[in-house]
Amino acid sequence: MSVFVLAFVDNGFGPLIGWRLLRGSMQILLNGEHRVATLGTTVGDLLRELEIRPDRVAVEVNLEILHQGEFERRGLREGDRIEIISFIGGGGEELIQ
Repeated sequence: MSVFVLAFVDNGFGPLIGWRLLRGSMQILLNGEHRVATLGTTVGDLLRELEIRPDRVAVEVNLEILHQGEFERRGLREGDRIEIISFIGGGGEELIQ
């Protein structure tokens, strides 16, 4: 497990008190299942990790549908609820009229 220093807060209690520590991972909910993700992970990072092509899915984070252009910018946070919906093609010609 990695530990990163986020910030120093000087409360006047000495040199070590006031350091805030962040763990290197967080919990998210992905399609209804708990999953550990690295701090700083974006939606784009998650799709790459899952080997999912971004042009073949719709992604919702906390009930907000993201545009494909937001995948690389949208960072995930502790407790985020992510739904990834795949596009599926199919059907026969007899169904298309």
